[in-house]
Amino acid sequence: MPFWAQALALCALFAIAGVAILDDYGIGGDAPPQYRISGANAAYITGNPDAAFSIYHRDYRYYGVAIEMPLMLAERALGLQDTRRIYLTRHLLTHLFFVASGFVCGMLAYRMLGSRWVALLAMLMFLLHPRLYAHSFFNSKDVPFAALLVISLYLAHRAFRKDTVGAFLLCGIVAGLAINLRPFALMLLPMIPAMRAPDLWRAGREERKRILLAGGVFAAAALATAYIAHPYYWENPLRLIESVRVLSQHPTLLENLFMGEIYRSDAVPWNFIPVWFAITSPPVALPLGALGAAAVCWQALTRPLAALRDRETRFRVLLLGCFVLPVAVAIILQSNISYDWRQMYFLWVPFCLLAAVGLHSAANIRMGGGIWKKLPPPPGWVRGGYRLHMAHRALAYGIAGFGLLTTLTAMAALHPHEYVYFNALTATKTPGALAKRYEMDYWKVAHRQLLEHLLARYPHDTLRVWLDRNRSPRLLPQSDRDRIVIVPAPDADFYFNGRLHYLRDTPDPPKFHSIRAYGNDIAFILAPNSDAYRDYYRAEYNDIEANGTLLSRSAFDIYAHNDALIYIKENCEPPLTTADFRIFLHIFPADSADLPADSGELGFENLDFRFNHRQAFFMHTAFFDGKCIIRRPLPDYSIARIRTGQDAENAAVSGVDEWSVDVNMVAHAAAQAIYDGITAGDYGLPAAQSDFFDVYLRDNGLAYVKEPCGAGDSDARFFLHVFPADPADLSAGDRDLGFANLDFQFVDHGADIGGKCVATRELPDYAIERIRTGQFVIGEGRVWGVEFPVAR
Repeated sequence: MPFWAQALALCALFAIAGVAILDDYGIGGDAPPQYRISGANAAYITGNPDAAFSIYHRDYRYYGVAIEMPLMLAERALGLQDTRRIYLTRHLLTHLFFVASGFVCGMLAYRMLGSRWVALLAMLMFLLHPRLYAHSFFNSKDVPFAALLVISLYLAHRAFRKDTVGAFLLCGIVAGLAINLRPFALMLLPMIPAMRAPDLWRAGREERKRILLAGGVFAAAALATAYIAHPYYWENPLRLIESVRVLSQHPTLLENLFMGEIYRSDAVPWNFIPVWFAITSPPVALPLGALGAAAVCWQALTRPLAALRDRETRFRVLLLGCFVLPVAVAIILQSNISYDWRQMYFLWVPFCLLAAVGLHSAANIRMGGGIWKKLPPPPGWVRGGYRLHMAHRALAYGIAGFGLLTTLTAMAALHPHEYVYFNALTATKTPGALAKRYEMDYWKVAHRQLLEHLLARYPHDTLRVWLDRNRSPRLLPQSDRDRIVIVPAPDADFYFNGRLHYLRDTPDPPKFHSIRAYGNDIAFILAPNSDAYRDYYRAEYNDIEANGTLLSRSAFDIYAHNDALIYIKENCEPPLTTADFRIFLHIFPADSADLPADSGELGFENLDFRFNHRQAFFMHTAFFDGKCIIRRPLPDYSIARIRTGQDAENAAVSGVDEWSVDVNMVAHAAAQAIYDGITAGDYGLPAAQSDFFDVYLRDNGLAYVKEPCGAGDSDARFFLHVFPADPADLSAGDRDLGFANLDFQFVDHGADIGGKCVATRELPDYAIERIRTGQFVIGEGRVWGVEFPVAR
């Protein structure tokens, strides 16, 4: 039986399995925008530029349509109108394209190595990557690009063997389609002709012309195809260069949870892609890929002239370059990378082929030659021996096959959530560990299963739900979609989680239903109108009031509690709960070296956030009993000052007055210590009293205390005049006054603690005769004042 028939039969089984489980997956986060891309381009092609207006005024105009347009054409050819049928058809076609590319991967491995077992295992390795397999249904960008890349590499290998202009032309056309999807495919333009360059030095004149012509035809065909396949380029071909710039440094900035820390997508650490690749790939492939890369490097470095002459070796160097160069470029250019390594899934293509090289090398080790010459000779019964060699080969294939079988078992256990697969390099057996360190269901694909649970539990009711994006119901039958009503969060009976990293440092409220993997919630439903939910937040509200540190009372009461900033509003009613406004939050560290690199010029870390019903759960906002609570985690460095509030424009949108709070955290901590000391009776009686503040003298400082603390009590400036026992102790600037002038503002040295205005001020360390202090308003005079002797 020829190998192609075996590979085709195996892919047919994958296709049948894909059809069987097609209806198990939800909709990916980028599916609706991708669908709009195809519609906009179709409108443009048919001469309706008004309908295609968004193609020129949205970021996604740079995305190619080499896959989207065929999907749109299939939809229109089949006359599909229902959203469920449209998306299921899209899922089916993209998955079948992925399976077909797996067949091409197997054929390429077979042509490279001549071993059907290695080729079949390479094909299975490609198809059984859990994340790619799941994404092949609902991701019409990244997995199709990987598929086009493997087809391009197959055609490049074929062109190297046939060495005809027509073969390079066909390879260039497919490479152009790949460029249309992802600019990373531009790396093929110089790399494939470069693999032919060593043939020039020993070729004759006519042969040299043919080699140069083939390289030129390949590059021209690739660029021409990329241009023709993208209507946005038609008016100006130079837009291809613009799209490379935009897509490599995408303007949309997102947050990534990586190794327990939050990184902005344009500032991820250098090891972001390598770590994600290592912890989410089938473990059996990792050592094989490393062995294959090492074998290619060893062959190229130890026998460079032979490698230059051998086209097969050069092709393997091309594979290594396709794997290493994109990672290096992303690291050097600090590319905008979001969520996991989804935008780099194409790396799996060259890695699988390198793993095939590694497996072939491991299965065909010959003792007595190469590196074995440097070791003592093995016993005679080990050297040679056909049976021993076959047993060794069977062992290598068996270990690889068993590794793939364990991966298949893991996929079956996770189904249909294979896209959250992690291997044994992570703490998969520790409940809750993964969700606090890495992104899980960032595209909310599991929302479909959550909706189906609600529909099954309440088979006859209309369900009022809040979804951060109204997309999951599109895959449900029309009768189920009719029972789902999307409403703002405060009005919902059920709402679904956003990305979980916003909750990693806070306890979760009671969940109505959750979907779990590796002991972690990857998606769940809250029932905000349930008794359990309200009881949870009532308890949290009471805990904050009892144990939190009140920083300010304004439009919101602001507390510090459990390493987070808590905003509480007692009467949180419309329009506040339905408006869309911004609250600014600026964090000033005690040490400016703690500021993130992008905040150095500001002098503070900008943590501004939006408050609206769509992003309510993203910000861990709760609505209950007419109240709302917003929790914002604080940075883990020492904080000197917090400034937060709303400007006039945002305050007008929310229906509240403009407000601003500036909290000196150092002064607040000192005021808290004074408050605790007075409450415990450590300060005794005041040294002086007035109708406003009582003044306490303790150790080397003064404490000012007023209860209750009114809104205007801290507005006036404090004067503090210290008269030394020896006038010689005064500074030169204060000698003419006859006292040390230590006037201060309340905000710099005080805080509202437990309903008391508390301020503290250090005194000079010399002997003091008396102190005069109080408050005054510039232009109006003294508000109050006291004077008392000091015996020290």
